[in-house]
Amino acid sequence: WCASSLAPSAWAISTRPRLTLRTPPYVLTMIGKNAARNTIAIFEFMPRPNHRIRSGISATLGVVSLSLSGYADWADFATIWMTWLMGDLTGALVIAPVIVLWTMSFPRSAGPQEWAQSCAVFGAVIAVGLIAFSPLIEQTASRGPLAFLAVLPLMWAALRRNQRDTATTALILACFAVWGTASNGGPFARSNINDSFLLLLAFMISISVPSLALSADVATRKRHEDHVEFVMHELSHRSKNLLAVVQGMARQVARQTENFQDFDAALSARLRALADTHDLLVTGGWRGTDIRDLVRTQLIPFVESKENRLTSEGPGLMLIPKAAEQIGLALHELGTNAAKHGALSVPAGTVTIQWQLENDGPEKGHLRIGWRERGGPAVNELQKNGFGHMITTKIVPVSLRGKASLQVEPEGVQWTLVVPASSVLAKG
Repeated sequence: WCASSLAPSAWAISTRPRLTLRTPPYVLTMIGKNAARNTIAIFEFMPRPNHRIRSGISATLGVVSLSLSGYADWADFATIWMTWLMGDLTGALVIAPVIVLWTMSFPRSAGPQEWAQSCAVFGAVIAVGLIAFSPLIEQTASRGPLAFLAVLPLMWAALRRNQRDTATTALILACFAVWGTASNGGPFARSNINDSFLLLLAFMISISVPSLALSADVATRKRHEDHVEFVMHELSHRSKNLLAVVQGMARQVARQTENFQDFDAALSARLRALADTHDLLVTGGWRGTDIRDLVRTQLIPFVESKENRLTSEGPGLMLIPKAAEQIGLALHELGTNAAKHGALSVPAGTVTIQWQLENDGPEKGHLRIGWRERGGPAVNELQKNGFGHMITTKIVPVSLRGKASLQVEPEGVQWTLVVPASSVLAKG
């Protein structure tokens, strides 16, 4: 029965990337690298008509062969037939998980400490198997309760190790139980060999299913705890970065303002711009934001309902969070200056912002962003020691490992930012 149940499972493992272990009359489904990742996904029993038919044919032919050969009594046909079907199920529950889990984990390198811990578990289960199930020790009435010692290595493997070691522990115990029963010894030996194997199969299922389910649940909790720890570290890292940005922003604003009212107004406006960028990042799951959304969010407040005064041109590009923060600050500063002193301060003024990826020339692999104002009042020179000038020409380009230029042309202010695409664009 063991070989008949293992063969279809091994075939499914070797031929399907989605590890669907077909074992009549049920299907043990393990999905790729997510096999046994949670309690429900360990196995899905899905009776299907074709599986039941094949299992029934296999069991019928097997039992008929045994009966015709004189190895089984026709009167026991029904019980032996059921034992055959249970053998299929037991082989899938005990053997197939070991093959799958070892195949998945073996390519990953494990340190000496990991192997030592696994060997300690296997050593303990071998000791329990020899004491409780092997035919080397005479089976007596006092030896029967020793079978409960099997719980100890199973709990050890499920709670302290992993699913692979848990499945292996159940298989080792099953091997010792089979050895003892086949030798007419051990706690499952009965006068009728079919009764012996029914008890044996029930034992194998009872140690495999709960231990695998417990191990999967422990692994799920462990992954959840690791994820929470990762999120906390990531939150701490991002909070420190955000506080550093706010601190630098406050210092620069303080240097450019003469009283608290001006400081409060200037800092509040920049914090709102930073908050708007963070809203976009949160909406995108903090993976990044589309540059078109960033431009729209930062500049629409300056043109209000007259959106025709703002023209944005460029492909859809996903900016990483850091790039979105920095470019968003630069756009806010440019928009603020245009609304106060530039093209957006007069009804006829317009702003055009363009971006593109350079595919050739000396700037190949770079993102170029250009800002151009037209129709604004004449500007003779820029205040180079101002906060906006520092943001657009020094802080932002340095943060993104690029370069920037800010010039005053007869038509208005022009700003250009060139940064490596690898520093600002999200992968994929």
